[in-house]
Amino acid sequence: MSIENTLREAFVAAGSDVRERRTVSGRAFPVDGRALGQFEERAGVLRVRPWLGDRERASFEGRPTFDRESGWLHLVSDDDVRFVAGLVPAAYEAASSGRATPPSASTVEMPTAADVTLEEKKGAASPRRPSARTTRSR
Repeated sequence: MSIENTLREAFVAAGSDVRERRTVSGRAFPVDGRALGQFEERAGVLRVRPWLGDRERASFEGRPTFDRESGWLHLVSDDDVRFVAGLVPAAYEAASSGRATPPSASTVEMPTAADVTLEEKKGAASPRRPSARTTRSR
């Protein structure tokens, strides 16, 4: 069985109300409108991000293959897969109760759309290039 199938089965088996959604590069698993977790493959690396309670999140983020920049755990061994599959029931409980949060990422927070002014939006737009067509005078 592939790693993706092992993860998929762990998420789906967590509860009867877990849904599976395909994403561009992987799968997401919501439960009652809340995130349970997701996994995806990026640049040939399988990575996972379950939404957990505080105690479980601390052990997840303490793994050696946890990437603080992105908040994803890179799965590089069977031990990583077993570890994540073992956390899925706790992620389900946290998601069902509404106390789940995603793993921390140490990246700088990006401003929300409400924080960006119209002038900033206009300034961020790339300037238009002149038309390549030339006009002929008659």
